[in-house]
Formats: sequence, C-alpha cells, structure tokens
Amino acid sequence: MPSGNNYVDIGEWMLQDRSLLNSPKRKEMSSVFASRSEQPHDLVVVYNNREKNWSVQHYGQLQHEEFSAATCIPAEGSGQIVFLRGFLSPLWVSIIGSKYNIDPEFFRRHMDFLSASIDRHSYSSPSLASSSNNIFRLCVSTILHRDDFGGQDIQSQRSSQSTELVAYKKQLGSTRVCCGDSVVREYSTVCSRFSVIEQWISLCIMKTDTGWAAIAWMDQGRPLEKSPPGPWTGHIESKATSLPVLQHHPKMAFRKTTNRLDPDANASAQVQQSTFVLPLQYDSLIALVNLTRRASQDPLSMCIPLFAHAAFSEVQFLNLMESKIQTKIDTIVQEAPADALGTLQYFSNILDRHTQQLKDSMRALCRLAERGGQGMNGVKVESQIPKSAVQLGLHRQVSETEMIRNIGSYGSDSAFTPESIVDDYEQLHVRCIDLSKMCTRGITLAMNKATIEESRKAIEQSERLKKLTLLATLFIPLNFSSSLFGMNVDLLGQNAVEFWWFFVLCVPITLFAYIFYLWDFEVLRRCWVMCWKRCRVFGRDMTVGRSEKDSTHIV
Repeated sequence: MPSGNNYVDIGEWMLQDRSLLNSPKRKEMSSVFASRSEQPHDLVVVYNNREKNWSVQHYGQLQHEEFSAATCIPAEGSGQIVFLRGFLSPLWVSIIGSKYNIDPEFFRRHMDFLSASIDRHSYSSPSLASSSNNIFRLCVSTILHRDDFGGQDIQSQRSSQSTELVAYKKQLGSTRVCCGDSVVREYSTVCSRFSVIEQWISLCIMKTDTGWAAIAWMDQGRPLEKSPPGPWTGHIESKATSLPVLQHHPKMAFRKTTNRLDPDANASAQVQQSTFVLPLQYDSLIALVNLTRRASQDPLSMCIPLFAHAAFSEVQFLNLMESKIQTKIDTIVQEAPADALGTLQYFSNILDRHTQQLKDSMRALCRLAERGGQGMNGVKVESQIPKSAVQLGLHRQVSETEMIRNIGSYGSDSAFTPESIVDDYEQLHVRCIDLSKMCTRGITLAMNKATIEESRKAIEQSERLKKLTLLATLFIPLNFSSSLFGMNVDLLGQNAVEFWWFFVLCVPITLFAYIFYLWDFEVLRRCWVMCWKRCRVFGRDMTVGRSEKDSTHIV
C-alpha cells in the first residue's frame, strides 16, 4: 500500500499558504505566517565546513528567495549543517524540502502535532525504524524556576496544564503560529518551584557524492514569551528564570576560540534558553571541543555537540528529578502526605518518556557511527569488528555499543568522541531507569504506609466499637427492665410494684447479658456439649457401679 495517507495532515496544512499554488503572489502571501515582531530573527543558519575554513550564512523569515538561490550541494570534501530555528511556514518547508530533496517523513515526524488521531493514518505510524535510518530526534529539557506557584493545589494545576497543552498543540497547525516561533512538546510541573519544558531537535542526514549535509530543525526559536502562549505562560509571567545548560569539557578554559555570538541575540528575552543561541556560535563550539578537522569528513563529528548539549540538559533534569523523588520518599518515611502517590506516579510517567527518548538517541548515535564508517567517496573504512562474527553471521548480534567502539575511523584526542558520548548516553539511560525504579519503590512505600495507616484507623475504630458494644451490653438490660415495668399489667400479682423489684429483675438480666458478651457463643456451645458428655459419662459410671456385685458378699 502507498504511504500517502500518512501525509494527509501535513498536506492540508501546507495548502494554507496559497503561495505554493500561485507563484506570482509569493511575496504577498508569504506574510501569512510571518511574525509581526520588529526584532530580527535568524530563521535559518547554514554552516559550510571544509577543513578549518568556515562560512556562515544567516537568513531571516522573509529571505526565502535568497536561501533558495544559494548553492545547496556541499563542495568536495566538505560538510554542511543547516539550523532551522523554530516553527516554519509551509513556504519554507517546501523550499527546504525541494532544495535538499528531504524525505517527507522528516517533516511529518517533526510536525506530529498535526495528526490529531492515529487512526486517521490506519495505524501506520510510527513505522519501522529501518525505514528512515537518516532521521533522528533529540530532546532538550529547559528547567524553569520561580519562588513559588502559590495558592493552587499542585495536582489540580497539573491536570489543568495537561488540558492546556492539548489545546496548545491543536493551534500549532493554524495561522496563529508565526514563522520562527518556539514550539513546546511537553510541559511538566515538578513541584511548586520548578517546571520543565521539553523541546525537540530533529536531524536529517543526507550523503552526497562530494560531501554531506545535515538538517537540524530546532523547536527553539523566538523567546517563549513572544511565542504562542501555553501552560507555561503563567510561570513566565511570574518572573520565572530558566536554568542554563551547563557543560563541562576538559581544558575548556585553556582553549582560544572565536565567539561569533551577537551580544544582543537573546538580551531581550525574559526566559533565556541556552539552546536558543547554540546555532549562532556552533563553529566556536566545534573548535572548542577539537572537532573542526573531523567535522568536514563525517556528519557524526559535526553533530556530536548537539548530542552533548541534549545530554547535559538531561543531566540537569535527572538531577532535579532525583532530588525531588528523594525528598518525597523522605517525607513518606516520616509521614504519608496525601499527594505522595499521585506525585510519584506523575514522575514515573515522565521518566518513562525520557527513558524511551534516551534509547532513541543511542540508536541514532549507532546509525551515525555506521555512516561514519563510510568514506566521503563511498569507500568503507576498515573496522575492528571481529571477522569471525561476520563469517558466522553474528554481525547483527554485536551490541550497538560495541559497534561504536570498534569503528576505527575516529581519534581519541578529544573528549567528544563517539565512544565517550555513547557511554554518556548509556549512563543516562541506566540512571533514568534507576530513577523510575526509585519512583516505583516510593509508590510501594506510600501504599504500604497508607495500608498501615488504614489498619491503624481500623484498629482504633474497632476499639471505639468495643466500648460502644460494652455500653450497649450494660444499657440494653436496663432498657428491657424499664420497658417491662412500664407495661400496663399487673406484675407478680401486685397492684403496685415496689421500686426494689427493678433491681431484683435487672441485676440477673445484666449479669446474664454480660456473661453472654464475654463468652463467644461457639465456646459456650462447645463447653455445654463437653459438660453434657461428662455428665452422661458420670451417670453411666454410677449406673454400672451400682449394678456390679461384691464377690466377697455371700447371701
């Protein structure tokens, strides 16, 4: 069956821009998705690398003709990476897709918010991973901090934010979203002070006869406060600050690099995201981690800083989650808060999503490493994978990590190597799983504490019922005696009953009721049966004794 049904939504979305159908009005209609913001925004940033020579071109949202006229095929022995910053209009999607001959699956996956229901595509998405080996995805987390949410219950706030996020994703396919606006995939409220914004970086790698090109479509565009509002808007309006993605590399402070970043590039943003300025100084970062020479030879070396940036953001996120989970577990040990179970389940769902994202990132690294084993002219670089494994047909059984470590086309003179970055993602993946298990243990502890608390309340309630039963045992005979003396009949053959008769009747009845209360009916029945048997045996023995004659007595 053809796969055209998968692109129905993105096809309908692209038809909103009539400039694709009427080229004479392209300039006029290209303003449909254009932003009204007066601040300039570099929508597309192109880096061309050949050995140590860099060339950088910047294109605004209205410079689509200049971008279309520029040369797209990298020169021989060079590489090219194209950063797309924020939401793109249908016109830009059409130009970039035709210019680089990009698989439409790349655009469909990045704009998955256009597909409101999976059954519209006959449950064909997502497809097999091998069907698009050149398409990858990275998740970058931004931590927002403010003093306190205040007032509203955290659980109700999470529920309302989930509803707002669904409504936000529905409006992303409309003309209310401008070209270059930032897009948010997930928004999580960790506690009353911290929340997390998750955004994507989609990668598409194209190999050519002379070089290679990489398309990096980022959700980070204009500042969040100047993009369409969402559940994070209230957080931003309360003077929230975003924590920077801090990176550490060996000998970072002792290397001279050229900073191409415009000092005013993000100065007006209330929430300054580190990923926002990453494309504006990418060549400096490549030089900083000593990847300039290798970046022109294979796309993995050029894309490693992107993987590292996403990994460092994941480190901060997991550190935050570990701190909050441990705090919640410590609180559960001391007492059982009402929201503990719901909070830990909320954390567990977030960690499960991040676990899958880290797994996909590791798979993307392995695919890029396989491509890195190919030379620029299609000549395969000899790898160190054991030939015996290949001869026995066990090549597919070699783990993805071993495949990375055995590729011998990379040097070990830099901390940014395929081996180190895969090790980092492996550790993050394991740590994410451990934190998810930690949440499970916390949930078990909270449920055990709740069970113990319910048992304690049940015991206290049974004690209160015991006292009530004891009082009823005392007062029911008194009520019975009072009712008996209150009847309009002659009692005990007397016209007037003396008061002391009440005690004569009430005391034995009360004693009988109390004895009946103290002793279980089954115990009384067993005691009565045992006593009856003993009486019968005793009577039988007495009868036998009387019937026997004394042998010494002679009549």
